[in-house]
Amino acid sequence: MSAPSLDFLYNMRQVELINNVNRLTEGSVHEANSLYRVIFDAAQDTTQTALLNNASQAWNIDFFLQTLTVDPVSLREDVRRQIAEQFVSFDRFKATFAQSALSIFGNGWTWLVMNETGQLSVMNTYNAGCPFTAVPSKESNTMRGTSYSAIQRSAGRRPFIRLSPIIGLSMWQESYLPDYGLDRETYVSRFWDVVNWNVVHERMLSSRSGLRTTE
Repeated sequence: MSAPSLDFLYNMRQVELINNVNRLTEGSVHEANSLYRVIFDAAQDTTQTALLNNASQAWNIDFFLQTLTVDPVSLREDVRRQIAEQFVSFDRFKATFAQSALSIFGNGWTWLVMNETGQLSVMNTYNAGCPFTAVPSKESNTMRGTSYSAIQRSAGRRPFIRLSPIIGLSMWQESYLPDYGLDRETYVSRFWDVVNWNVVHERMLSSRSGLRTTE
């Protein structure tokens, strides 16, 4: 992503979202809560859709930007091995990830997530959906390319299982149109060139040790 694109996401879009969250939580029971807790609580209250969307998208963008690096970071062998063990090969994982990302119609996010047992999977959320509120039961934890709108229709099956996001890619048009136009394939393929694999490694360690890195 170019400097102007990053500047827009961080200094304009993110500021707008945080301001909206502050406005929507002012004077409410959510006001003193962490962004994670705001998202988790709002996801279970159908009257808090606006708050959920703004808080979730703010968290997603922050997570996405923290995944990126200006200086190239080599893929760690331990990360490659762990991913390859669950996707047959690392190249198969990248192909699965790309296929999921390019299948999104409209705006959304593609994620590598880890569940409570250490299982890795690729999934999509749509619009501002967060992975840690997107799957409401253990029966859904192997789904790939999960539709957030479909998950919302299963609201009665909560509580959610805890999915820890490891890698997140924005498939919002504002993330790729300025630099790549409609060439989403190139946008997705070049994403790997700017992933900070040290950050990915830390997230995997934190998820495996049971630490809640989403707060």
